[in-house]
Amino acid sequence: MYAGGPESKVSRRNLLIAGMSVAALSAASMIQGCGSDSVTQITSTSGSTAPPDQGSGNVVGPTPPAFIQPQVLRAVNGVLDTTLATSLATNTVGGSPVTLRSYNGQLTGPTLRLKQGERLRVLLRNDLGADVDPVPPANPDTPHQLNTTNLHTHGLHVSPQGNSDNIFVEIHPGDSFQYEYTIPTSQPPGTLWYHPHKHGSSNVQLISGMAGALIIEGGLDEVPAIKAARDLVYLITELNVDGTGQVPLWNAANTNPFALANRRLLVNGQLVPTLSAFSGEVIRLRIINGTARAAVPFSITGHTLNVISLDGIALPSMRQVSSVLLPPAGRCDVLVRCGAPGNYDVQKLLDTSVTNNDALVNIGVLNVLNTVVTMELPDKLPAPPYQNITDAELTDPVKQFTFAQANNSPPPFPNFTVNGVLFDPTRVDVTIPLNSVQEWELINTTTNGHPFHIHVNDFMVVSVNNVPLPEPEWHDTFNIPKNGRIRIRHRFEDFKGMYVFHCHILVHEDLGMMQTVNVV
Repeated sequence: MYAGGPESKVSRRNLLIAGMSVAALSAASMIQGCGSDSVTQITSTSGSTAPPDQGSGNVVGPTPPAFIQPQVLRAVNGVLDTTLATSLATNTVGGSPVTLRSYNGQLTGPTLRLKQGERLRVLLRNDLGADVDPVPPANPDTPHQLNTTNLHTHGLHVSPQGNSDNIFVEIHPGDSFQYEYTIPTSQPPGTLWYHPHKHGSSNVQLISGMAGALIIEGGLDEVPAIKAARDLVYLITELNVDGTGQVPLWNAANTNPFALANRRLLVNGQLVPTLSAFSGEVIRLRIINGTARAAVPFSITGHTLNVISLDGIALPSMRQVSSVLLPPAGRCDVLVRCGAPGNYDVQKLLDTSVTNNDALVNIGVLNVLNTVVTMELPDKLPAPPYQNITDAELTDPVKQFTFAQANNSPPPFPNFTVNGVLFDPTRVDVTIPLNSVQEWELINTTTNGHPFHIHVNDFMVVSVNNVPLPEPEWHDTFNIPKNGRIRIRHRFEDFKGMYVFHCHILVHEDLGMMQTVNVV
């Protein structure tokens, strides 16, 4: 189980080891994606300038110590109107300074909370320094213009055009762009997120921690047992910095800057934070894998994960598991009933989605206190937001898409392809009539998993490696196994326009593993 318009001109084209030098990284390890990670167990904690927020739940008894949460912004009179300023900012992680591309100077972006029917307005202001390469390269599938950005609202079912979820917009240093989204009533309530998506710079910017939670309220939130639980964002991001505490340049002179040995996984901008709770308390964790390339098999030692939602889409019934695998960009809402007093490791387990197992890494601590409270788990969940897609609904023959590493990549970077071609921002790869219902077979010919993500529309996973799932699952991101395949179905409803699908290992996406669909 996996378990408006511009304010100024924009164009549409055309972590933590202070004092440690960056180890050389071979092309093979660079492209491994969710692969081998030699991060050792970390026991230190770090502070944060973000204000504490205990979540919306209520616990009978004293309030436990704060678990640092990103700043929370909520809609007022039906509108959430805010500014995200991207800039270089220095913060402290694990006692050492890091200087990163950031949202509003913080280690993570603020949490945005809205309801169906409300409007989200985000003025994205680019205060980063000038690009060292202001003219884009002839080959768009190489790292370039690392300080040019844009915004993707991952999981929102909104228009991909204009100033909505339009990832073809480019916001250059010194420019601003006004985004505006109306949350449709058809949008499932749940845990979404946002991050940069400018082709050529998305990987470097996400490794800086440019990510934030986007929560659509309702649905599961109204179940009494869930409403009583503390509602906590658990945003996992990836930090990879050089000996000066900065994200290194990724360019022709430095083709492999992100040594996996230097990677650290942060939670809400902290190294191995402690979450304190009471024995018997039920907590709700909105777990978001906001990393650029790390698969996260998530577990809490000694505790069951009661899964209520995957990728912001409520399940028909609660699942009880010991761990859940979150590919890059994957999300999972879990309820955890805290056990006996003590400290329990929150872990990223070994990763079996790649040829070489990823390391086991502690990414947090659950500290259960002696105070005892009595809280219940829900015995029933609301009806899921989508009806499953039947054979009779399908309007077209099955389409196949093969994800592969290019055999003859132009130096100095390896490239990654879909159906044998690199991404071209001037080309439409797939034209789809509005209201089509299609089944796609996604094939992976490499030895590492590729998390598939398509914008604007959720999809239903039918089978993995030709084995039907016990029950279909709805997702917006799902891993295509190494040397494997999946079948998915999706309805192309409501919105016309161009958007993309791609591998959500952003190294792969920046190096070509993306295609454009046009719904007409």
